[in-house]
Amino acid sequence: MDDLTFHQSLEALATNAYNPDLSTNDSPSEPISQTISRWHALFSIPESTAVDRILEHRNNLTRIRVSDAHWEAVEAERVASGYDREAYEYELELQKKRALLPELMPESEGAFTVTYLVELAGPLESPEKVQRAAEGREVSLCCLDGAAKNALLRWAAEEGGGSEPTILVNPKSLR
Repeated sequence: MDDLTFHQSLEALATNAYNPDLSTNDSPSEPISQTISRWHALFSIPESTAVDRILEHRNNLTRIRVSDAHWEAVEAERVASGYDREAYEYELELQKKRALLPELMPESEGAFTVTYLVELAGPLESPEKVQRAAEGREVSLCCLDGAAKNALLRWAAEEGGGSEPTILVNPKSLR
């Protein structure tokens, strides 16, 4: 990493640590209830989960921040769609995760002999919902093979509204 890249990285961290969108005397901040409602509607996540996602996003010092010029260019269209700047930046983070998803999936079928354990929570609160997200592959006690795990991650990235399922390797499958 050269000095310029390092400096830009530090500047991005500092910018994210300092939130210029916080209220000032001439522009009061939006009540959290409105932000929660917006994220619930935009990202199809339960309101209780929306609170966690908002706080995670705000505390993520490496999150994507759009420039003022970028926001001005897309603001009218995004606001008409229900977004504010913060929700738009979160949407960009979700798009980034979706773009990286294929890189996270193993190429070989050999990886599909391992089974995974999935926590039943959020939008994946039942084995039936996990099975649907895993593209109908067999799910027993929410144990998944590698192909179903990959399908589940794809579903989470595309339709899960930012939900990241907790997936663990089943130690019995490694024997």
